[in-house]
Amino acid sequence: MNATGLGKDAPGSPLTDDCQFPKDSLVWEINYRGNLVFKDQADAQRRDKRLHVEDGWIYFIHGWTQVISEVFHLPIEGEILNELSEIAKKSSVTEIRRRKIT
Repeated sequence: MNATGLGKDAPGSPLTDDCQFPKDSLVWEINYRGNLVFKDQADAQRRDKRLHVEDGWIYFIHGWTQVISEVFHLPIEGEILNELSEIAKKSSVTEIRRRKIT
């Protein structure tokens, strides 16, 4: 689990690229924006090590929408939740930078 802030608050990963994840592990990148090197490192080993890699994005969206739902007394679930996630993803700094590079 990466909850160090590296990748979000500062570039990088708490691990080097030489790190080998244990087989059949759960690898969780809690960061939801920024430089997600830790997730990229896990994704590179996903198939060979049979890793389950979790992205922090869905957890961020879940928490964010729960607060909005509570404040405005609006249910946010299903297709509305998916649509808000896509809108937020498209406007994230990481996605904007990615689009400029490619």
